[in-house]
Amino acid sequence: MSSASSRASCSLLRLLTLLTFIICTLQFRLFHSYVDVSAVHHDFNHFAKTSGQSIEDKQKRSITNTHSYHHNENNVTDAIVYLAQFKDHSTYGVQYDAEHNALSGISKLNRSLHLLHINYVNYFPSCDVIVFHDATDVPSEHDRLVLSKNRPRVQFRQLDGKWWELPYGLQERDKWRWKRTAFSVGYRHMMRWFAVLIWDYLHEEGYTHVMRMDDDSYLHSKIKYNMFDFMRNNNKRYGFRMPVVEDANVPYQMVQTFLNQHPNSTSQEQIETYVHNKEVAFYNNWFIADISFFLTPPASLLLDTIDKSKIIYTNRTGDLAIQSTVVRLFLRPDEIEYFRDFTYEHMTLCTRDKCRGCPQNGGVARGIGAHTDKQWHYQVGGDVLRRFKDNIKCDVSLKKDYIGANDVGDCIQLRSSWTQCGYYMRMLINTSSSKIS
Repeated sequence: MSSASSRASCSLLRLLTLLTFIICTLQFRLFHSYVDVSAVHHDFNHFAKTSGQSIEDKQKRSITNTHSYHHNENNVTDAIVYLAQFKDHSTYGVQYDAEHNALSGISKLNRSLHLLHINYVNYFPSCDVIVFHDATDVPSEHDRLVLSKNRPRVQFRQLDGKWWELPYGLQERDKWRWKRTAFSVGYRHMMRWFAVLIWDYLHEEGYTHVMRMDDDSYLHSKIKYNMFDFMRNNNKRYGFRMPVVEDANVPYQMVQTFLNQHPNSTSQEQIETYVHNKEVAFYNNWFIADISFFLTPPASLLLDTIDKSKIIYTNRTGDLAIQSTVVRLFLRPDEIEYFRDFTYEHMTLCTRDKCRGCPQNGGVARGIGAHTDKQWHYQVGGDVLRRFKDNIKCDVSLKKDYIGANDVGDCIQLRSSWTQCGYYMRMLINTSSSKIS
């Protein structure tokens, strides 16, 4: 090769190198203007270890979640979680306060967070407060600022990919064949999340215990002790605030087949107690749990069986029924805590014409020692009564320890009906580690 040709080749090579450098620099600056590179690298490494997705999927997911997905960088072990709807509820519609003002998704969540913080988190701030959402209902920057103002533990995370998708073999276009079609696919994703998927997610993030709240869950009295420490110190694996009578159970044939295949998974006494009153369940819009229980056999095996059956989607088998079945079958009464020392509200309103706007599920449970009779009748309970005073369809009465729908009310009062709710609840009260009686 001539010296002239050699010099030309070298010049061309230098030019190509320079152009490559310029292109890479521009790409980097453009990328850096939208995301935190270190956060993306951290997210990529995490999902590369924990997911079976392709490299391209992992990169895409880490980029899209940078602003909504925060890792547990401080090694916090306890998490309080919400799955929020920032718009009106797609299934249950609009709720109203005592002055008949419509409550939006953001206003309900803000109220819930306010009561959670002034009654618990401000006294025990060592837990993270995670507000999950899906890609169809993303909070604006303004909403994030409002919800996290003076609440440094609050963070927002978007659920997508394997955490928020139909199981293999199901198609959304076939929803018309599923039971109770009024419930959306997103609602069924929510049920699967709280029944099956949340445990793996939180475990991967380093959490050991979780407390669930809904965006319309309200704490109306102070909790004067660290609930997560209470669970650990008393060897409790699961805790709930309100019991409920629930007739939409996990199909017993499936449960029976599982127990036959795993004969040593639980005691005969617990099986008999469960069979005798399968309708007794935990109103799991508030619960607190040891995550490891749901990730180890036999609980994890039954959850996997239920998930692979796809009945969460096809039958609308809810997380309440699934969680209650697993806990009742595989935890002894002394491992379950029935919390009764704080006042808690979660109420779903009827959307049918004959009872529109009236309590359909849940209500307000009075905490033992949380209020004087006067406070209960004229403040807490009175506030609830005022919401329904002008609705002639509603028959709402204030009892000494509860106001709301009968599904929770019958259990709260420990009535021994055909469901034998009182029998099982008394078993749990007798093994409670709480000082109240």
